[in-house]
Parts: sequence; C-alpha cells; structure tokens
Amino acid sequence: MKRYTKKAAGLIFLLLATSVAFGLLVAFRFYISAIVTSALILIEGYYLFRLMERSDRLFKQFIWSMRYSDFLASGTPLQEQNDKIPQDMVKVMEEALQHYKKHLQEKESQLQYFQALANHIDLSVFVYSDTGQVEWMNQAFKIQTGLNFAETIDDLAAYYPELPARLRTLHPGELSILQVRRKDEYSQLILSAISFVVLGKPLTVVSMKNIRSVLENKETEAWQKLIRVLTHEIMNSMTPIVSLSELLRSKCMDEPGADAEDREEINQAVETIFRRSSGLVRFVESYRKVTGIPMPVPEIIPVNNFLNDISLLFKDQEDKIKIVPATAHLQVIADKGLIEQVLINLIKNALDATRHCPEPQIELSAGINEEGKTFIRVSDNGTGIPLEVQERIFIPFFTTKPSGSGIGLSISRQIMHMHKGDLSVLSEDGQGSRFFVTFGSIQK
Repeated sequence: MKRYTKKAAGLIFLLLATSVAFGLLVAFRFYISAIVTSALILIEGYYLFRLMERSDRLFKQFIWSMRYSDFLASGTPLQEQNDKIPQDMVKVMEEALQHYKKHLQEKESQLQYFQALANHIDLSVFVYSDTGQVEWMNQAFKIQTGLNFAETIDDLAAYYPELPARLRTLHPGELSILQVRRKDEYSQLILSAISFVVLGKPLTVVSMKNIRSVLENKETEAWQKLIRVLTHEIMNSMTPIVSLSELLRSKCMDEPGADAEDREEINQAVETIFRRSSGLVRFVESYRKVTGIPMPVPEIIPVNNFLNDISLLFKDQEDKIKIVPATAHLQVIADKGLIEQVLINLIKNALDATRHCPEPQIELSAGINEEGKTFIRVSDNGTGIPLEVQERIFIPFFTTKPSGSGIGLSISRQIMHMHKGDLSVLSEDGQGSRFFVTFGSIQK
C-alpha cells in the first residue's frame, strides 16, 4: 500500500514539476523545448490516468464481490489480476474478503441448521409477512396441507377455505382451534402465532398441529378412570348382596316351621334379588372390557393376506363383502389379534347397517393417505350415521342399537390409539359410512 502511495505521489509531483518547466520554457520562448516538455506531460498524465483506472477497477471488483458474494461461486476475482495492480492493496482486500466469506458461511450454516431442525419436527410451521406473502414453510406443513408452494396465505384455501380468514384474525400469543373436514380426513387444528421484525420487515410465525388424537386420548383416559371407579364401587356393593341373597334363599327353603305360602313369597323375593344382582354383576363385568385391553404385541402383517383372512370369518356373508386388493408390498406393524378384533367389529356394524338394503355392499380396502400413513377402510352403502351422532359413537356405552352395549367402537378406537393410530368415520345419513383404521407411522 505504501509502494502504491509513493508511486502515485511521485507521478503527481513529476507532473507538477514538468508543468512548471513547460510554463517557464514558454515564458522564455524556448518553444522546441516546450514542445518536448508537453509530450512528457502527456505521457505522465497517461500513466497517472492508468494508475487511477486500475485502482478504480480494483475497488469496483472488490465492491462487486462484497455485494453479490461472487467469491462463493467462482473464487475471489481479485486473484485474477495481473502484477500491475499493487499487490499490497490486493492483499488487504483479499483478507477483508476472506473474513467476509467466513462470516457469511457461518451465517449460511446456521440458517441451514435451523431450517433442517424446523423441517425435522412434526409440527407444521410457516412464516408470512404483514401483506400476506408466505415467506417459508417447513416439510411438516407441506405434508399436512399437500401444498408444496404457496405465494400468499390466500393460496392456503386450497387446503381449507376458512384457513386464510382465520389467519387474518389470529393475533400473536392467541390460540385458535379450527375443525377441518376434507376428503377422508377430519382434523382439529390448534393455531398459534408469534410476530417479530427482520430487517425492518414484520413477520408472523404460525404453528399448526392436529390435536384430535390428543383430545381423543384424554377423553378415553377420563372414561377409563370413571369406569374403573364405578365398576370397583358397584362390584364391592353387589358381591356381598349376591352371596347373602343366595344364603337367605337356602335358609328359607330349609326352615321347617315356616308357612308354605310365606316361604314361597320370600323365596320369590330373594330369587328376584339374586337374579337382578347377578345380572348387574355380569353387566359390570362386560364394561370392564373397556379398561382391560392387553398391550399390543406387534408383528409385520401383509395387508392383502390379512384382509383375505378377515373375509373368511364371514364366509356366509361373502356375497356382501368385497375385497379391493392393495399394492402387493403394503404391510403394517401391529398386533394381528387386536386389529382383527377392530375389523370384525366394523364389519359386523356394516352388516347391521346394510340389513335392509336391497343390494347390500361392504368393501374392504387399504392404502396410504396424504400424510404417508397406512390405512384400512371399511365402507358400506347402509343407512349412514347422522353428523351429530358421528363423534358420539366412540363414547363408551353410547349406542343407537336397541340391543347394543355401546363399547365395541370405544374399544376399537382404544386399540388403535395403543397402536399410535386412529379410528375415524365419514358418513352421511342415508348415504352409507366409511370407517378408517389408520396406523400411526409410515408402513410399507
């Protein structure tokens, strides 16, 4: 750098000295010498201009590299300069660019690291500006919505029409629950938002999670606790009543001095107490099944073979049951006995729903949904289920059948929750029903 400064200062000093000499020569009328001196002035001016031009080009390249990070793609342009550029100046600029390059690479690495983390979590996250421009979305959001790209939040209407309007009314720090029903899926989404400013640009980060399974698990746990308490208390009270009534009946029958008519009346009363007490005990024992499901013992189950085995259990109804083959490699990891119990229950319900249909049809099929989860579907063309009843059918003891116990679907859903999956229904009154047995992870 000092060498460049000395060279520039020397050229300027020489140019000034030559100019003064030119003036003196003209003043004393040494015209030939003045002409030679003017030529020297032109040569010195040319070299000074070239030096300034090289320096200007060097600084432009330096600024270009800083502005567009050109060194990240093709190396530092300053390294391509020839020896006429002052090397000490090039060295200083190279050090500055290398420092900037290292700093930029660190920032880029951090950005990639946090993006990888955000894409790895199963919580759907996306970012949009105050104008509604979508800035970024993670992989979980793309999988959940089925959208690989969205320019504005209005594009999210392709996932659910009410979502853009809900986002516009969602304030930072608030929680909002949105019920989404689309195609073969029913979800309860919880939305939360935070806001921050980056480089003067206001941004909003929204997280979106399906809490339906969480709510169903909590509901199931609450019912199980209630049933345990009720069955415990009822059994504690009824067991001695049954024993005492049996003892009282035997004593009345053996009493020699009792009047026959009175004895018969007492016997009938005791018999009634015994019969109803025993019936209540059996009733409570059946409800204990809701809380007595064994832990799953998972195994690999080829889906096509499994569906064929299930259909063999309903050989007398084979004209009503149709198996739609899945892809040959499709399989699930589950407890075969428990899942078989779920499907048997669903098929029995489907047979009951199609009992009065002129052409009853029950279809068993399987596949992978938009979230990459394996499902088995039981469809029928029966009476259907009213919308207001659909979620209640999974509540223990709720039934629409005169002779039903109301625990079959409740137990089936609990079995699927134990498999980290779900049991859901889509139906319209009079249009048939579709039950989805969905497993909790990608199974192929």
